[in-house]
Formats: sequence, structure tokens, C-alpha cells
Amino acid sequence: MISWTVAGVVLCLSLDAIGAQGERSTSRPLVHVAQVDSLIHPASAEFIVQTLGAAGDDGVDLVVLMLRTPGGLVDSTRDINTAIIESHVPVAVFVGPSGARAASAGFLITIAADIAAMAPGTHIGAAHPVAGNGQSMDATMAEKATSDIAAYARSLAGQRGRNVELAEKAVIDSESFTEV
Repeated sequence: MISWTVAGVVLCLSLDAIGAQGERSTSRPLVHVAQVDSLIHPASAEFIVQTLGAAGDDGVDLVVLMLRTPGGLVDSTRDINTAIIESHVPVAVFVGPSGARAASAGFLITIAADIAAMAPGTHIGAAHPVAGNGQSMDATMAEKATSDIAAYARSLAGQRGRNVELAEKAVIDSESFTEV
């Protein structure tokens, strides 16, 4: 597992983006940075989806999502991840600054990105589903939700070449990690 600084991520991806853009090779790469420091909910999902759409329209070479979240809603997370996966612009998720977390929904967003990076002193994971209303789920619903999110995490991790076993542990065992 590797922990990168945001400068390293942006530099590496910017250099790659320059090579991939033949007609732009003489100009500087265009990197768009969007900060998400909130719960993951419909408004934050709309912000990210619109950011990625605009990036494609504006000829951006890389989008960096600076992510700091305790988690959020599954449907909003799935909307964000669909936009990330379908984006024609590479997406890097950077968990930061130091002390930040990308828990639960934030973990799923991080592993969906083309590049996942973390500032020193950050952590991700703890993606076991919980009821959004503060109430306990009955055993059957809890088992179904956990199975569904675990399969989703495995799928995302496998698609992006990440550790499928750790992704599953973040959901089933609520494990958190200090590196991705």
C-alpha cells in the first residue's frame, strides 16, 4: 500500500495527462481541484457529478477531489461513483488534510477513483452500513445491506486493481486503514 502527498499525485498524473493529450503537449496540464468537506448526501453528490461533467466539457486533464467525510448516504455515494467511473477525465481522490478521514461512503468513493491518495495522518474505511435514521436495522436488513455494500466494495476495488480483501474487510469488519 502507498501513501502519497497531493503534490506527488498531481505531478504524476499531470505528466501522464500531458503525454496523453497530443495537441496539448506544449501547454501546461489543466488540473481542477474540488473540495468535499461534508457528509455525502444529494447536494454533495450533485456538486461532484457537476464538477466531473464540467471538467470533461472544459478540457480538464485531471480532477482532484480533496475528500474529508465521515460518510453518508448509499444512493448519493453510488451517484458519485458512477460519475467517477464514467468520467472521461481521470479522477484522483486525495484524503486530506492531515487528520482527515474518508470513512464509510468516503471509503467507497476513494476506491472508485482512478487514483487514491492520502495525506499523512489520515485514515479511511469503516464502511459497514448503518441505518440513516439512527435506528437499528433488524438482523435480516442488516445482513442484506452488509452483503450488498461488501459486494459493491469488492467490485470497485477489483475494477480499479485495488486490494479486494481489504475493501471487503472495511465493510464486513468495519476496519479502517491508514494507507491505500
